Amino acid sequence: MMNPAHRLALPALALIALVRSAAGQGTLVADSVSSPGLAANLLGDRFVRPVAVYLPPSYSREKTRRYPVLYMLHGATSVPEEWLDGKTYQGLDLKATLDSLIGAGAIPELLVVMPNADNRLGADWYANSPALGNWEDFIVHDLIRQVDKTYRTEARRDRRAVYGHSMGGFGALAISFRHPDLFGLVYVASPALVALTGPIGPAGQVWPMLAEVTRWQDARPRVQIFLGLAAALDGSRTSPRLFDSLPYDVGPDGKPVVHRAVEAHWRARMPPDLASAMVRRGGRAPAILIEAGSEEKGLLEGISALRGRLDSLHVSYADTVFEGGHIDKVRDRLTNHVLPAVARWLGFRPT
Repeated sequence: MMNPAHRLALPALALIALVRSAAGQGTLVADSVSSPGLAANLLGDRFVRPVAVYLPPSYSREKTRRYPVLYMLHGATSVPEEWLDGKTYQGLDLKATLDSLIGAGAIPELLVVMPNADNRLGADWYANSPALGNWEDFIVHDLIRQVDKTYRTEARRDRRAVYGHSMGGFGALAISFRHPDLFGLVYVASPALVALTGPIGPAGQVWPMLAEVTRWQDARPRVQIFLGLAAALDGSRTSPRLFDSLPYDVGPDGKPVVHRAVEAHWRARMPPDLASAMVRRGGRAPAILIEAGSEEKGLLEGISALRGRLDSLHVSYADTVFEGGHIDKVRDRLTNHVLPAVARWLGFRPT
């Protein structure tokens, strides 16, 4: 997540043009993808979405070579430029990191695709919504199709991975479970609000705040991320607050009141239930890697619920808890853990 005041500062990296690097370095391309399913969103967000694409050093020289692809889904109130600006995440410059790791023979040459999924709420949760637009379709249909058509990719499941941070972790899990034919590896870091626990459990403080919203335009900034979740999971084109119902509210005695039908509807669109649905359909689960910081108590409760469901389904995964909070070690984790894990999954042996 980032400061909302900086959310829309897209030109900061000069990604408005093709950036060609010196020999031995990769190339950063400013692309865009038109997504018809986003055109009818009620926020007025653009349906042509910026996409940053990293092309590895040999891409311009080896004209017939094809490459595996890593898709990266950013978090709420964030944009892909934060991975690239050399300051937001402990000085992370992902292009320089990729160039360095590839040059050192630590990871293979690959494409990295970073779509911009920011909206006026700062949160769409990569879900299809009648209110926010079809963000899942943007990833699954429009983005992947254009990338495979435009670039020399190895366009198959066992050469395509997805990484998501925070809201992007929710999206990476949900999309991978709904479309297990697309990604062979899903790596999620601090996946946010993946189950109705913690801050969005029955006693969560978010529900009274959401209940007070009458128009989405008037929602307080601290509520907007949760409003985005409500609009993503129970979106409405007729309600001025963008969603129909909430699974919980507070009774006269101050205790939580559970609306079972709404709760079931929300659960059905969240990663644990989507994993169950995948298994029922006979889908082949991707390789799953999960990590989060030791200080992320609320998120860890959701991850625990997800682990319990995966265990009950006999779906394999690996998870790690590192010391720190939500964005404390993004640079270290991407450089020393995420990218090497993708390399190992691709069968690459460091030189």
